[in-house]
Amino acid sequence: MELKDLLAPERIVELASREKLGALKEIVTVAARCDAVSDPAGLERAVLEREEILSTGIGFGVAVPHAKIPTVRRFIGAIGISRAGIPYDALDGEPVRMLILIAGPSGDNRTYLGLLSKIVRVVRRPESLQRLLAAGVPDGVLEVFRETSL
Repeated sequence: MELKDLLAPERIVELASREKLGALKEIVTVAARCDAVSDPAGLERAVLEREEILSTGIGFGVAVPHAKIPTVRRFIGAIGISRAGIPYDALDGEPVRMLILIAGPSGDNRTYLGLLSKIVRVVRRPESLQRLLAAGVPDGVLEVFRETSL
């Protein structure tokens, strides 16, 4: 499965929140608009519980909050951009400028891990990450993902 297949223009947004908890709730709200999510509150709980275990701020200005729960029928994604950056407890200590949320059904670890791996591969490439952060929302972001075949 490709990341670009999980995204829709309405799930790629500029984040209004300037703090971690608010940004997480905001991106979950965006993702939960998808018809694949039957329990938005459950998705929010799962994402926040996962974040309590260990920060999903992977470095490079990116966080990848994620959850697998039975009330998400298929894998979906949502992207939130913060031009100013959000203090996030990322691995490298840098503010997060892009949240890439992945949610999917329980039990499909192969797809789940494959998607997380693809995200890390693209954001570790400085040129791809810079293009994503500079891209217009949502069309520019979608175009970058299409071009990188993610």
